Amino acid sequence: MSVISSLRRPCAAAAFALAVIGSSVAGASAHATPAPEDGPVAGAPMPTADGEFSYLATHDVTEQAASLAVPDAVASLPVPQEYRPANLALAAQFDMALAAALKSPGGCVQVVVDPQARDGSLFNYGFFPVAGEHCS
Repeated sequence: MSVISSLRRPCAAAAFALAVIGSSVAGASAHATPAPEDGPVAGAPMPTADGEFSYLATHDVTEQAASLAVPDAVASLPVPQEYRPANLALAAQFDMALAAALKSPGGCVQVVVDPQARDGSLFNYGFFPVAGEHCS
C-alpha cells in the first residue's frame, strides 16, 4: 500500500478515515518515540496521557482500512497548501502503522488524539500498530 497509489474508492476511504478519527474513546499517547529505521513494529497499545483519546480498531476494521487505501484518502484530502506537508506525513504514518499491524497475526491499528496540541495545531494524531494479542 502506498500513499502515492491511486484511490480505488475515495469517498468510502475518506469517510472511513474520518469515522476512525472521530470515534475516539479514552485511552494512548500521540507522542511516541521514533520508530526503528525499518519502520514501526506492532506491540502493546500506546498508553495515553491525561486528556488524550484512543481508538483501537479491530483486526477486521484494520484489514478494511488497508483494502480501502485509507492512507491514500488521507493524503488526497483537500487542505490549504501550508498544511499539505503535515497531511502527507499523517498519511505516511497511517500507512506505516497499517503495514506493521498487518504483519502481526490479528494485528490492528490504534489511533491516538491529543486535543490539546502544544505546537499550534488543533489536534495531534498518532497511528500505532498493535500486535494481534491485544486486538479483537
